[in-house]
This record gives sequence, C-alpha cells and structure tokens, in this order.
Amino acid sequence: MVALIFRHLATRDGVLEWAWEAIGPAWRTGSLQEAAWRIAREERLAPIAPVPFAALAPLGVEGGDLRAIHAVLEAYNRANPENMLTILCALRLLRGATASVPTRPRAWVPPPAPGPLPPMAHPDTYSPEIASVLDLVAAPGESGSPRVVQSLYRHFVHRPAFLALAITLLRQRFDDGAIARSVSNTYARMAVAADDIVRTLSAPPAPHDTFRPTCERFSGAVIPEMIVVGRLLSESLRD
Repeated sequence: MVALIFRHLATRDGVLEWAWEAIGPAWRTGSLQEAAWRIAREERLAPIAPVPFAALAPLGVEGGDLRAIHAVLEAYNRANPENMLTILCALRLLRGATASVPTRPRAWVPPPAPGPLPPMAHPDTYSPEIASVLDLVAAPGESGSPRVVQSLYRHFVHRPAFLALAITLLRQRFDDGAIARSVSNTYARMAVAADDIVRTLSAPPAPHDTFRPTCERFSGAVIPEMIVVGRLLSESLRD
C-alpha cells in the first residue's frame, strides 16, 4: 500500500527521492519505525463501544470480511505512525536541521506485512449516501480544494453497513473532543522523537520546498487523527 501523503508527494518532481536519501538511514535501522509505533501504542485513548462479532453478522460482515477489516487496520496502524514521524523529520530537515551525532548501524528486519488488503474504493464510485457518511469524518482539504477522504475509510466502502457503524461510533469521540486531545498528545510526542532522530540525519538540498504545506497539513492533523482512529477501531473489534 502507498500512503496518501506519499501519493501527494509523488506528484512533485524529485521529492520522494530526496526524502528517501535524507531519512532512509533511520528507516534502515528501524529506529524511526519503532519510536513511532511505541508512541502510537502508548497513547491513552477514550474508547468507542466494543463491537462483538455477533453484532456484525446482521450487517453482512462474516468471518472473511472481519479478517480483511483487521488486516486493513493492522496495516494502517503500522503505517500511519511511521509516516507521521517521517514527515516531521522531513520538515525539520527542510528547515535546516543537520546531524550532530552519527547514525548507529543496526541490523533490523521489519515485521511481516499484513494483507492482502481489500481495494480502496475510487471516489467516482461513491453513492450519494456513502459520500454523505464519509463527509462526516473527511479532513479539510487545501485552500479551495475538496475535503480529503482518508485512505483507511475507503477500504470499507465495499462494506457500507460496517462503514456507517464505525463512523457513527467514532463521531462520539470526535464530538466530545477525545480524539482531538489524543491527536494533540500524539503530535507532541512525535515532535520530540523527530527532534531526536534528525540529530542523526544529514539531508541533501531539497529540489524545492513547495511540498512543505502538504507535509505540515498531513503531519499536523490528517495522519495523527488516523493514528487515533485506527487504534480505536481495532480495539473495538476485539471479541
């Protein structure tokens, strides 16, 4: 899977190549990923209501469907934290951060990838009813642009009853501010981790910095919100 932030950056010439050259050393040692996963895992969340499997069956979610849902959540709960910390590091390098301590070599093997994942629905295929449900959680777009439907939700469009249930349960935590508080806490801890990681990184000159606003928007709101949402959904489906 290719995260939404990287699909955006891929439209700017040379940006992905620059980012990998700059931040690849921290990825190859696993130090960035492990720090990101730890921060996401340790954040205390106000839970949403648990959803027992017996309640999913009438919605058309059977055993294979539930396994696919869990695979999606596992994949995003792994990817979103590491992507957020990557972008925060990239922003610091764009602002001129330089290495002050050497990278420590370390042999590291990532855990096996979950999957395969069910496909994301294309926006052109949304029914008006599904579009209205997704608009309840879509993130603000860039100035003058449509709101952004985060990738995680798009995997569940093929299971509309489950999607509607999940968003209904999440709305309580959006409305009472619990998600916003966890997003703020996650951002603060990720920022500290990024400050520490970039001390080991040296970046070549960026091809341009026109992608900075996109990175700031995703790392400041879109990705941390989905870190919290992914964990809430995953923990609600433990039966």
